[in-house]
Parts: sequence; C-alpha cells; structure tokens
Amino acid sequence: MLNHRASSPTGGLGRMALALLACAVSTAAQQRPAFVVKAGHPRLLIADVRAMAANCVGPLAGDYRVVKQRADAAVQRGGIRELANPWSIPDDLMNCGLAWLVERELGREARPYAEVILKEWGNGRRIANPETSHFGYHALAYDWIYEAMTPEQRVRHGEALGGWLRYFTGQPEILLKWGHWEYNQTWGPIHLNVMNCRDALTQKLFIALAITGAGTRQEADARAFLDSWQRRVPAECLPAFDRMGGVWSESYGHGAYGPVTVIPYAFQAWRTATGINYCQQLKPWGFPVEEPRWVAYTMMPHNDRTAWIDDGDGSRPAAFARAAPMLPDGLSRWFADRGRDWLAERWQRVACLDPARPATPPATLPLGYLFPGAGHVYMRSAWDDPDATWAFFGCGPQYAGHARDDEGHFLICKRGALVSRQGGQGHNDTDYYAGGSLIFNGLTIFDPEETFRRTKGNENDGGLLRHVYETGGLPRERGRIVAFEHNPGYTYAAADLTRGFHTNKVRSVTRQFLYLRGEREFFVVFDRIQATRPDLRRHFFLHVPTEPQRQGSQLTWLSLPEADGGRDVASHGRSRMFLRVVLPENTAITARGGPGQDAWGHPLEPTAQYNHEGPGRGQPPICPWRIEVADPASSETTTVFLHVFEVAGEGASQPAAVRFVAPAGLELAGRWSLRFNTSGPPGGQVGPRELATTLQIDDQYR
Repeated sequence: MLNHRASSPTGGLGRMALALLACAVSTAAQQRPAFVVKAGHPRLLIADVRAMAANCVGPLAGDYRVVKQRADAAVQRGGIRELANPWSIPDDLMNCGLAWLVERELGREARPYAEVILKEWGNGRRIANPETSHFGYHALAYDWIYEAMTPEQRVRHGEALGGWLRYFTGQPEILLKWGHWEYNQTWGPIHLNVMNCRDALTQKLFIALAITGAGTRQEADARAFLDSWQRRVPAECLPAFDRMGGVWSESYGHGAYGPVTVIPYAFQAWRTATGINYCQQLKPWGFPVEEPRWVAYTMMPHNDRTAWIDDGDGSRPAAFARAAPMLPDGLSRWFADRGRDWLAERWQRVACLDPARPATPPATLPLGYLFPGAGHVYMRSAWDDPDATWAFFGCGPQYAGHARDDEGHFLICKRGALVSRQGGQGHNDTDYYAGGSLIFNGLTIFDPEETFRRTKGNENDGGLLRHVYETGGLPRERGRIVAFEHNPGYTYAAADLTRGFHTNKVRSVTRQFLYLRGEREFFVVFDRIQATRPDLRRHFFLHVPTEPQRQGSQLTWLSLPEADGGRDVASHGRSRMFLRVVLPENTAITARGGPGQDAWGHPLEPTAQYNHEGPGRGQPPICPWRIEVADPASSETTTVFLHVFEVAGEGASQPAAVRFVAPAGLELAGRWSLRFNTSGPPGGQVGPRELATTLQIDDQYR
C-alpha cells in the first residue's frame, strides 16, 4: 500500500518539508526506500539557487548575460518566442524563468520576467492545449516561477499541467504501453511536446514533481506517478540501461531527438527534487553515465560530426551539449563548454553547470574502445588531430524498434570518408531499400526463394533478416562482438553474425576486423561464411565515396571530405585507400555506381536490376560507388573473404607490399605478420602475439 502524509500547499505546513512520498513495494522480502520531494521551489534541475546566482555574477557571468539579454527582449516584446511552434525548444521560457530566480536572489527587480510568462499562460489553455503545448517546458517554468504566482495561479496552471499525467496512458503511472525503456518515444522528444511521444516520462516527471503540494485536483495523480517512477525506474530501467550501455539503442539520430538530452534532464530533476542520484546507482558504463564517451568516440575527426551509424544523422553533438552540464564528469564538462559553439541556448549551463568541475578533453581516452551493450567498436590513430584515421565496426543485439539491420557494418575515414554508407537519408518509413542490407558494408548469402519483410522497393537482397519495426519482445539477438583487444599497435574485434541471417541459409557467419597503426596504416577484414547449401551464392559489399580505379584484384580511390555532410571540414586535403582482395582467389569483382546506378539492387535478383530512387537519396552521406566481391565457387558451402585496406596519402601511387600466406596469413609492408584461424573460434596471430578469442576489455571500468 502507498502511504503519504499530505500538507497544505499555501499555509505554514506547505512551507515545511512536504510529506514523505513513501513508495513501499508490498512484498514480504523488501521495501523500496521512501523518497521525499523537496519542500520549496525550484525543484527541477537547479540544485541551489543561491549558488546559481553567485555563479551568474562570477564564473558563469557570460552565460547569464546571454540568458538575461534574451529574457529582457521577451519582456520588451511582451511575449515568449516559439510557443506556437510545437517543434521548437522555447528557450525564452527558460530564460525568463531563470532571470526571475537570479534577479530575485540578487535583490533586483525580477517581477517582469515572471509576468511575461504568466501573460502567455493566461487562463491555462495554452498549457493544456493537446496540439501545441510544450507541456514539459511549461512544467519547468512553473516550478521556477512558483513563488511569483498567487495561490490561485498555482492551482490554475498546475491543473492545466496535471491533466497531462493521464495523457497517452489513461492512468497517472508508468505503463510502457508503447515501447521499452530503450525506446526514444518512451521518454519524449527534445521539444517536450506530444509529437513522436508515447509515454512522455520526462514531461510527466517534471509535472508531477512541480505540482506536488500545490493543491490541484491532480495531487493524487502526481503522487501516483512519482510512486510508479520510484518503483519501476530503479528496478527495471537502471538494469536495462546498464545492459544497453553508453550507446543509445537507436544511435545518435533518434537518440538526439530525445533521450540523449531528456533522460539526463529527468535524472537531474529527480536528483534535485529528491536527492536521489541515479547516476551513482548505475554502472560506470550505464546510460547516461557513459554517454559522453560514446559521443566523443562517434565524432569523426575531419568535421567534428557524429557518424552515420544506425539512424545517426551526421549532426554535431549539440543535443548532448544540452545535457552535458547535468552530468558530473570532466568529459561532460568539456562537451558543455564546446556546446557554446553549437547551441544558441545557455540556460542549461546557468541552471546546472558546476564551474568548479574541470574539463577533461577526449584526448585522455584510449584510441580503441568497445561498448559491449550495443556491440560498437571505435578506433582511431589520434585525438585532437583533424587528419586522424577513424573507424567504426559494429555487431550487437536490437534493443528498440528503430535500430537498423546492419550487423558487421564498418566505416573508415581519414580526411573525409573512405568507406561509408550508401543510401543518403532514406527513412525506414518510406524508403525500404535504405532499411535493407545493401546500403551497408556487409555480407550477403543469396537464396532466390527467400522473402523479406518490408519489400516495397526493396526486393530480395540476400542479406540480414529485416527486424526493423517488427513486433515481438525486445531485446532481440542479431549478432554479437565475441572478441576485443586494444593496444598501441592495433585494435581488433571479432563478431558472430550468424543469428542475423535466416537459419535456412547459414550455419555460421563471423567477421574479424583489425586496425594496424603506424606510419603505414592497414585495416584487415576476414570473413568466414558457412552456408547450408553450395548453391547459395555469397558476396562482400563495400561502399566508397569516389569512383574506384581497378587493376586486377587491387582497387584504389580517394576520400571525399564533404561526403558526411557539412561544409566545415577541418582536415587538410584528401587521403587515398588501396584495397587488395586476397580471398577468394580468382574472384569476380565489380565496381558499380555513378549516376543511375548508385542504388542498384542485388546482382542476383532479376527484379532488382534498376536504380532505387527515393527521397533523400542524394543527401549525405554521399557514397555513390559500390564494390561487389563475389565468391565464384559453386560446389562448396564455405567461403572465406580476406581484404586488406591501406590508408595512404592522396599522392601515393603504389600500395605497400602484401604477401599472402595460405591458408589465411599475410605479411604487410615487411612489418606485420598476420594469421587468421580458418576454423574454430575467431582469432589468430599478429606477429607472435595471439589475437583474442574472447572479450578482453581493457578499461578502468570493467
């Protein structure tokens, strides 16, 4: 049974500590500890008004100057910009709320900043409007100007907010009717409005914390939601976030639209309102604790943009910069400072940043790193160098609906994209070709009888099972990183992709990805496929941004710095990639692409021999050329692909020497001696050193 002690919102008791909001799980074994909502306001995001005001005339004076100037402009204008635009972030609402708090604390005239907000709210209909209400941001402003309102205004606007506690779900509690903890619409979008929002956990938490004790008709609803939050988040959400790790399950695109920002908002609000710090309860690799590491690793050196992974959008990490002031580590502080270059907003820094926390730049991080939850591996040659080499390799389970079916996919860049993703910005909802396997750098096993889900404009492509938007329980196993090793000389990962393909056509599929650092840099990709029948033809696909030139089993092409979007390229010149197809011997190699063939179907599917046009196809990432490597064997069920990539300067005319040593060994540039296991667990040797066959996570946290 849930027990509370209520107090009057307007009398002397309302100024004292609010009732114990005790959330007791009725089991004989244990009770979840009680929680107490802070008596006074503000409760949301701001830990200490006095300290915040001192910062505004001290180390954060420059940030507050921006906030106050915009609040002053709103007062002069007599209104808050963007409140009628449901897709916006109404930052002047926050600017005015903060200006009221700071100016009041400093003993200055503050009333006009609250009055312009109250004027916009009027009779409360703007807050309650189900079509254009930024109800999450209204709750934040309500909490911040609480003391500026009369008791009647607190009730009127509090009830306009309280009505949202039953929106979407019909009940004022966490139900997860529409998704999972790892789904972006569970938490709410960055505009904290109704669009692309199902459960609205962040908005409802803001509301429940803000109106508790205000005397509204929704007092019981607010407490019911908070009870539900305290009961379910520690028991279910935090373990899920530990399992998922620092990489948001839908990558940076859908993550940046909501969870990358609003989950830290929610956890910060819970901490400032109740003193309960979820970041201390999470593992050091749980989300959002490890989030700043993920954002740092996914930024490509040549343009400081996030990589096109899953539903990534190639944007600068501005969405994380909004949340960074709320996280306690030095890397987040670094992102909070960089955010001043990417964001117009300053209110998050004023409200939440601890200026005494020193910044820790990404250069302190290892050059290779594995995020085990998502199965993402990142590697690079250096930090703080726009000309550095950078690569991604991924294989992991599916936690949420938007995650692409791209197991085994990899990216490489140096002075721009060298190996990228084809398909432009096609969306899962309208461009099924972009949702299939052919836009990724992967493997296909072609069964002419296989049928795929979501086939509109995407015929049989021989690739991975198409799980995107598939109903059924999550997480779903699609593949897994099974080995990882990092040292100054190389970064290595091995993946088991078997469960990503239909069981009718494969017995085993593994991929090993090795990055060799040095004056001459190499990437070696070793694939083993065991099909169920010899007639199931196997291909290796690779997408490159510029037209490759071919000589026998060797190809070369140049990077394209603008391929990943954005004109602000920090790197210098271009780089060259050499590719040597070592295995299979006597293979068939096709370079396909250019205008009219940049989105071609699988070469073995007769109905797909045309260019798949679609919305967004010509937008970044630009990668109009595809290299197809076909296994010519027709009597074997086993295929081995072995590819050597060398990253060189633009003017390089010849690759380093590559000598093949059967059955799967290499000698590179007279420096590296490699051997891969052709059977048994993935692994092998680099020189005398054995490659890992199991996960070896060289990290202070694990």
